[in-house]
Amino acid sequence: MQAEDPNHPLSCEEALDLIEPFLDGDLDAGDAERLRGHLAACAACVAELGFAERVQRELRALPQPECPPAVMARVVQEGRGEVVPFRPLRTERLRIAAAAALVTLAIGGGSLFVHLQQVQQQREQVAQATREARLALAYFGKVTRKAGFDIRDEVLEKRLVIPVTRDASQSLSRVPIGVDAAGEARKEL
Repeated sequence: MQAEDPNHPLSCEEALDLIEPFLDGDLDAGDAERLRGHLAACAACVAELGFAERVQRELRALPQPECPPAVMARVVQEGRGEVVPFRPLRTERLRIAAAAALVTLAIGGGSLFVHLQQVQQQREQVAQATREARLALAYFGKVTRKAGFDIRDEVLEKRLVIPVTRDASQSLSRVPIGVDAAGEARKEL
């Protein structure tokens, strides 16, 4: 590994790139001399050299595991000297499953949103009908009083208000939420 200009002093970045090859003995004499010259003037790079030496020393001190000969023979026999590329297992299946889950979530969320909007619209319609019924009842009471009819509020409540309220309440509580196996709408109470 020969640097561009042998007379040009090394920068710290260039020196750091040369430390590992220097420790391994892979530098030619000119680059090794330039690195020594830089290390003589740079305490930060000397510290990096000391750290790299310590790492190498500790790595060499680690025990070298020995592979049993039977395992080595089997690997050579089974491998037939071919390099088998690494293939992540089930990556494509996971992507398909994730896409399916996302589509299901989007459809389910959209359905729920539409359902909740329908329920809200029905509630608003019932509230509007209730206001209109109260207005009509007030007007009906006013007209009957002027005409001299004696219709009591209890009779109106028993014959008109309670049945209408009960029907509206039942229609709101039985909003279709899906379709059963027979294709008929299911209702939830």
